[in-house]
Amino acid sequence: MKRLALILLLALFASLAPQAVAQPRPPITKREQIKKRIRIMRANELTEELALDEATAGRLFPLLAKYDDELDKLLEKKVELAHKLDAASGSQDARATDRVIDDALANQKALWSSEERRLGELRKILTAGQVAKLLIVLPALERRIQNQLRRAIENGARPADDDIEPDERPRNR
Repeated sequence: MKRLALILLLALFASLAPQAVAQPRPPITKREQIKKRIRIMRANELTEELALDEATAGRLFPLLAKYDDELDKLLEKKVELAHKLDAASGSQDARATDRVIDDALANQKALWSSEERRLGELRKILTAGQVAKLLIVLPALERRIQNQLRRAIENGARPADDDIEPDERPRNR
């Protein structure tokens, strides 16, 4: 198990290495440190839940990291657009409100498209059974990670295991 965890860490950092070579990186922020820690937690949990072998894990986690960056940008834009929608809802300028609505719809379509592409690539790596299990486990895990990240950023605290949401299944330990 320790060997697999080491391989997961190496795969995660290997996926980030080409970016580091291409250009100098700014200092790592606290948010980036928290994201790394959370991604490692996700890797450990997915390894257990999906019973991943080393080769599959080595291909899976760089793929997830690639889409994490894309989805993070789209989710940040979604939050920004939600604030704009809130402000526009009281506006008398119907055209401006329509533009914000169109931007929000385009962002939602981009999120769906990204999720669809990610699932398509995951199906090339995982067995059908693993994909089925991933579709059950990953949304609950990502929601828990989002909650941990939000709390950690708001409180400046270290992320901890979140309580199980009503629609989540409990983790097997």
